[in-house]
Amino acid sequence: MMYLSALRAQTRNFVGKFVKNEKGVTAIEYAIVAAGVAAVVLVIFNKDSGPVKEMLSNVFSSLKEKLTTTITS
Repeated sequence: MMYLSALRAQTRNFVGKFVKNEKGVTAIEYAIVAAGVAAVVLVIFNKDSGPVKEMLSNVFSSLKEKLTTTITS
């Protein structure tokens, strides 16, 4: 029983520190803004296909894969 209490305390401590850490949040905010600007550029300059659309598609696919990996680990 004591082991579970210690594990619970360590988990609460880790989660508390994780929630208070804002370094990653700022990076994610900048990534979201950059993705939004890139999407606007895509809509304005490249309607159906082309190198810009392909590049952004690859970037978003990579971002999705990395976020999924990070969340599931």
